[in-house]
Amino acid sequence: MAGQAVKVTFESKIVQDEGDESYTIEADGRLVQKGAAWYLTYEEVLEEQPVTKVLVKIEPDHVAITRTNVTKTRLVFERGLVDHQPYQTAAGVMMLGTNTSELLIDIDEEELLGKVALSYSLSANGEVVGQYQVSLQFAQ
Repeated sequence: MAGQAVKVTFESKIVQDEGDESYTIEADGRLVQKGAAWYLTYEEVLEEQPVTKVLVKIEPDHVAITRTNVTKTRLVFERGLVDHQPYQTAAGVMMLGTNTSELLIDIDEEELLGKVALSYSLSANGEVVGQYQVSLQFAQ
């Protein structure tokens, strides 16, 4: 995938019963436009974790994030949509669900910069495990 080189900043805040957690990742990425969709790829590198390849597909009113390392996770975000996707673990397959309450997509095609902000609840096998707030920004 060719595309344009961009700087990516991914921020996540997670609210769970065990306590809140937040982290920020800054990475080099590539941005490609195909039709009405934008594809952003980058790699997340966290201490003591395998490198995770991330693909973000951004469409009007719809975002899908695919994360691949030892396992592959795909989460879909669309306001008002509850989406369920299988997640393979060592113990077997579990169903992950996203319930998106907020989704903001702002892309400047001229400057090749943009931001995706979303809030969602994540459930595993039908039980809510956390509330998430995510901000993804990219620029040349």
